[in-house]
Amino acid sequence: MSINYNNTNNNIEHPVSSQQLQQQELVAFLYDRVSAGILITLFISTVVSMIAYIELSIQGRQQWLFLWFGTLCIVLYLRYLLLKKFRSIENKKYFPHLKWRNHFYLGVVVAGLMQGVGAAWLMPYVTTNVQVILHSVLLGMGMGAIAYLSTSLLVYISYLLTIMMPVTIWLFSRQTLDSYVLTLLYLFLMVAGSLSVKRMNVLLNEALYYRFDNEILVSDLKKLLDAVSISNKALEKISTTDELTGLSNYRAFRVRLEELWHELRGTNSPISLIRLNLDYYHEYNAHYGLQMGDEKLREVAGLLFAEVTHHSQMVARLNGAEFALILPGMSGENARLLALRVEKGLANRDIEHVKSKSVPRLTVSIGIASQVVTAASSSRELLTKADSVLKSAKNKGRNRIEVLGD
Repeated sequence: MSINYNNTNNNIEHPVSSQQLQQQELVAFLYDRVSAGILITLFISTVVSMIAYIELSIQGRQQWLFLWFGTLCIVLYLRYLLLKKFRSIENKKYFPHLKWRNHFYLGVVVAGLMQGVGAAWLMPYVTTNVQVILHSVLLGMGMGAIAYLSTSLLVYISYLLTIMMPVTIWLFSRQTLDSYVLTLLYLFLMVAGSLSVKRMNVLLNEALYYRFDNEILVSDLKKLLDAVSISNKALEKISTTDELTGLSNYRAFRVRLEELWHELRGTNSPISLIRLNLDYYHEYNAHYGLQMGDEKLREVAGLLFAEVTHHSQMVARLNGAEFALILPGMSGENARLLALRVEKGLANRDIEHVKSKSVPRLTVSIGIASQVVTAASSSRELLTKADSVLKSAKNKGRNRIEVLGD
């Protein structure tokens, strides 16, 4: 299961899984807290350096402290520059999380080593009271880092080892009872902190997995519904459209007529219905061929469609060579004038039809029925009238218009 996000850097769409989104969120969590971590580290290091300076200056070793503190500041500044570069990523929905996690990991390890090695170096040269302060600071920073590094077990354990292991090794090397006790305390807190972060990491990963998995499921479901909607619209269009002429088909014609009848019921508004049939169309097909016959059907469809001037009107191909126009709000006389324009347009084309029994060109028979829509009337009445008047036009020799009003 995947979802596409656009990488604005190269305009290529990358398939991003819920697991990738989850890892990106975890890495983003780390960078969101870099500023606070840098400030806390700088503040505590400054306070400890000021305390240690008093004793080291007496021993003439203060320049070592300046070198250590200056190097730590450079490391913290480089981490700040890395944070700025991360924040400059335009699209946080897709970024190479492993690359950025490794950059963060390197910065944390170097900063942790600076603090851990620095504390181990200071221990032999300061009094017991300052050593207690250093132990408290290291243990506090190790446990406090849980709030900032808990989304990555690897990063947290590495930081814990680099900040606490140098002092732990120094304590163990002293081989005194109190140093052994402190060594065990350091080891215990390292294990306890790691186990706590491991548990938090599992909970965070599960929460993010379900969050992103659900988001992707919702997104995929939306895409599926959109695809179904598009398919349904396409199927509806196919089911209501005449393939040959592109006009509405008989099904759409009947639905539209019934809709209009319900809309106008009781308004006493007129509806005119024109039914039109190409004269001797079967004979035309037999003589000129089906391809020519289809072409003439499309020409007649174009003539009829050109007369549709309002969205409520409809022109449809009913079957074979028969067409119909629904004209709501139009009187029988106006419908007759429309039919005359269609008849004249076809006559101007002067399409040869040597097999016609009326005139040697293609003609149409037209029946027009008009009816006022009342509460008691029905669309079937209008259909029956239009069918009857079309038959009348055919029986009277074709190539003519017959009108039946209300």
